[in-house]
Amino acid sequence: MKSIHSRLSLTALAAACLVFAGCASSPTVTPALEQARARVQAAEIDPAAVKYASLDVKRAGDALRRAEALSAQRESPADIDAAAHVADSQARTAQALGRAATDEEAIRTAEADRERARADANAQRAQSAQAQALDARQAASQAQAQAQQAREQAALAQGDAAQAQAQASALQAELQDLQARQTDRGMLVTLGDVLFESGRAEVKPAAQASIGKLAQYLRQHPDRRVLIEGFTDSVGGDQANLSLSQRRSQAVAAALQAQGIEPSRVAIRGYGEAFPVASNATATDRALNRRVEVYISRDDQPVRSRS
Repeated sequence: MKSIHSRLSLTALAAACLVFAGCASSPTVTPALEQARARVQAAEIDPAAVKYASLDVKRAGDALRRAEALSAQRESPADIDAAAHVADSQARTAQALGRAATDEEAIRTAEADRERARADANAQRAQSAQAQALDARQAASQAQAQAQQAREQAALAQGDAAQAQAQASALQAELQDLQARQTDRGMLVTLGDVLFESGRAEVKPAAQASIGKLAQYLRQHPDRRVLIEGFTDSVGGDQANLSLSQRRSQAVAAALQAQGIEPSRVAIRGYGEAFPVASNATATDRALNRRVEVYISRDDQPVRSRS
């Protein structure tokens, strides 16, 4: 800017000298010269022209001073205009170069901004991909751990199932004399018509051996519970048969208690002539229906009732 002010001062000084010198004779001023003056002054204060085309600004000032000198000497208007046109053209060129350079710098800045934006976007995508990869690895690790846990649980379940089967087989072997069989409600022991006289609920003395074996088993397995269910044939009324089946269940429960089985471990239920196992059409079939079924629990929980 100092050089610009210097040139402006020189230009002004030259113009002042011409004015003083022209007291005797006025300089020749043409429209082209006035236009050149304005153009050069505009170029000299244009930041872009000064920054990017300072040499062209200087040349424009030099050309203007030559035109001013010709004007002071009252040279022909054609010579003055020629020099003024040079100054004007140099000033235009300086401003055009300044604008072009400014535009190029703006383009470079915009491209740099776009590159930074692309780099930031790529970095974000890379960071996101890394985070997703980490999540995937963690999910895979968790899935592996869950699979291992599932395998261990399956192995335990298989072991429990094998143990339960072994226990069931052992229980069935222990009750083999009573022809026990496994059901979904527990081990079932069916005590047939040998227990009772027809139409009566007192346990026969000959049946004490079967009840004794059942009691012995229950004493050896104090965690087991029993559900005693009584049934009748179709002879007699419904209410009478229901009452008879209940008294028969109670009689077996009392016989077990007499052999040391706690009452809290024994539950009873009478169903009368419901749930027959034979048709009741013959004496043999009716004998099969006059029965007591004893369900032995799998654990210390009560036996599930009939659904």
